[in-house]
Formats: sequence, structure tokens, C-alpha cells
Amino acid sequence: MTRQQGALPEVADSAVVPQPRRAWLMAFMIFALAMINFGDKTVLGLAADPISDELGLSHSLYGLVASSFFVLFSISAVVVGFVANRVATRWVLLALAVVWSLAQLPLLLAASVGTLFASRVVLGAGEGPTAGVAVHALYKWFPPRRRALPSALYVIGSGLGVFVAAPVLTHLIDHHGWRAAFWALAATGALWAVLWLLIGREGPFGVDADGNAQSASPSGAEPSRASASLTSYRRFLGSRTWWGGAIGGFGAYWTVALGSAFLPSYLKDQYGYTSAQAAQAVALYAAFTVVVPLTVSPWTARMSRRGVSSRRSRGITQGALVLAAGTALAFLPSVDAKLGQLALVAVAFGFGVGAFGLSYETTSEVTPVDRRGASLGLLVAVQTLPGLIAPAVTGVLIDAASDDRSGYTLAFVFGGALTFVCGLVAVLTVDPERDAPKAPVPTDVEPLPA
Repeated sequence: MTRQQGALPEVADSAVVPQPRRAWLMAFMIFALAMINFGDKTVLGLAADPISDELGLSHSLYGLVASSFFVLFSISAVVVGFVANRVATRWVLLALAVVWSLAQLPLLLAASVGTLFASRVVLGAGEGPTAGVAVHALYKWFPPRRRALPSALYVIGSGLGVFVAAPVLTHLIDHHGWRAAFWALAATGALWAVLWLLIGREGPFGVDADGNAQSASPSGAEPSRASASLTSYRRFLGSRTWWGGAIGGFGAYWTVALGSAFLPSYLKDQYGYTSAQAAQAVALYAAFTVVVPLTVSPWTARMSRRGVSSRRSRGITQGALVLAAGTALAFLPSVDAKLGQLALVAVAFGFGVGAFGLSYETTSEVTPVDRRGASLGLLVAVQTLPGLIAPAVTGVLIDAASDDRSGYTLAFVFGGALTFVCGLVAVLTVDPERDAPKAPVPTDVEPLPA
């Protein structure tokens, strides 16, 4: 039998020399990157009151400031995602971390509404591509059948970042002023960049022996470059799985954006929480963003090993998490008991985050490896659009209502309903087995002898 001319041999996982210690070191560094990333997102909400008092911000203007972080967030996620297809992720992540640290300086040196806007816009441009590029880099160190735990680890890093940052940054804000919190985050980002420059490397998976990118396959092995070349961006971006994951993530991120920007102020203004109590509530839901992925990802991995379809194990699960978050968010304003409030806060702002890691996995199942950086960048761009929309809409709804309590109620019910619908879309549409790229059937190959 002769091989089809121009096709490359399939490279299985066994052809790659595993480097488990180096792989988990890279996973830990990317985990730390996620922690810093979400610390940067959280700090504005924690410092909302002192910043608003100093700069004279209304709810609407503060909402616009919070949204400014996402003005270039999605655009940069797409652009840098395409860059990550061609440039080593080691260097891309280093450049992003440097941008984070430098973006904080103008605000710290000359605080004003203008510098606050500018700082958050540049910071968002630097952080927008991080999730897509980081997951792309992470998957280069682990074969397809071993990616559930690393994916969960990245998502856990975001939750643990909020869990650690909330009390630490609140302490800095209360005792040393809000600028101290921003200085701490800038220094932490710079330290990570130095360490990454010294130890960051590219992983062995996703390239063949000649250094060519391979294509992803839900079967476990990575198909050849020939099959990848026949799969266009249009094909996988037109799949219901890709859009189901994107829309489900959109709903989940609405709760992330709303919680980061308004939850501390909401708890203090409407229920009389102190700054420390509000930080504890934020840390509580952040803990759930750690527990949920740690529970869900191993569970879905076990289901897959038992032969359960990716639709049932990952698709329906990610949609169900978003459904739960939307329901809890809509009911939060109607509960006065503190214990009930904390329970709904944990579900509303902690459960949806668990859907992100699952959406990365299902998206990678329907995307060729040589286009995975761009695909994940586009996915993150769609999923994080609520960061631009949710804070601004929430601020307008609060200011337009007869009183703050009515405004918060309307904003939370609206956000909960939107999140619920997005979760339902994910449940109904995500099906990687249906949408995964199929290897081309050769037409000029000699048949096997009878």
C-alpha cells in the first residue's frame, strides 16, 4: 500500500518523550499567572468606595470605569490569539505580563478619572489574551487525555487569586490606601515576568518530529498536519459546539464582571457589611471557584474514560453550572437572611467559573492544534464581552431606579435571567463528537490486498 502523497504520518502521544516535572512546573507558573490576572480584575471592586470618593464617581461613571478594562480586552484576545499560532507562547506570555505591570504606573503616579480610564484600558489589553494563550501553552505540555486536571488548575488559579487577593488587598486598602493595593499587584506581575523569563519553555505536544503543528482529535492522538490543512477557520467557528461554549461562557462571565465590579459595594451599601465582611463574602465565592473545578473536572474525566460522550460529560455539565449561577443571581436580592445571602453569593459567582475549563476542552476537541491559539483567543473574546457590558449596564440601572436597592434588584434579576438563558444554550448545543474535524478520506490510495 502507498501513502497518499503529501500527507504526513500521524504522530501519537507515545512518540513524544514525556517531561512530567517540567510540565507541572509550567502548569504551576501558569496557575500563578491566573492568580495575578484575577487579582488585577478584583482590585477595582474592592477599592471602589475610596476611589469613587476621591475622584467623585457616580454609580454610572464608576460602571464605565469598570467596563473600560474590557474596551480592548476582546480585541486583543483575538489579535494575540492569532499571533500565538506563529510565535512561541513563552514570549507572548512574557510580553503580556510586562504590559500588566507597566499599565498600573500612570494611575499610581497621577490619579485622575482620565488616568484611571487609561490604566484600566491598557491593563485590559494586556490581560485579554491571557486565558487563551495560557491554555494553549498549557496544552503543549499535556496530551489530550491528560488535560482535564491542568485545565482545572488554570481555572482554580483564577478563583484562588480572588480568594487570596480579597482579604490581602482589602487590608492594604484599609490601612495603607488604595494605591498600596495597586502597587502590590504591579510588583507581583513584574516578579512573575522575571521568573517566567528564566524558566518558561515550549511544550513537546502539538508538533511533529519536523516541528510542524498537528491537529487536535478527541480520540487522544493528534492527527496529521494534512488533515489540519483541510479544516478551515470557517468550519470550526461555524460549529454549534464552539458557539455553545462561547455563549455559555458569556453568561458565566456576566456574573464574574458583575461580582468583581459591584458585589463588595452591594453588600456594604444594602446589607451593612463592613469592608472586611464584604471581602470575606468575596473570598467565599472565590473558594467555590476552586472547589467546583477540582470536583467537576476529575468527574468529567472519569466519565470520559468510561466511554461517556463528551457532550454528556463536558457539554451538559458546563451548561448546568451556568444555569445554576443564573438562578442564584436572580434570587439573591430577595433573600434577607445572611446565611442565605452567602449561599446564593457562592453559587451565583462561584459556579459559572467552572464552565470555563470545560469550554476550553470542548473547543480544543473541535479545533486543529495549529489554529488552537486563535480559536481559544476568539472564544475568550466572546466569553469576556460582559466585562465591557455588565458593569456599565448595572451602573445605569442603579442610577435610573428610584433608589439603589431597586436598581440593584433589577440589575441582578436581569443578569440572572441572561445567564440562565446562556446556560440553556450550552446544554442544548455543545456536542464535540458531532462537530470534531474528520480526517479526509484518501481517494488515491491502493486498497489492501484481500
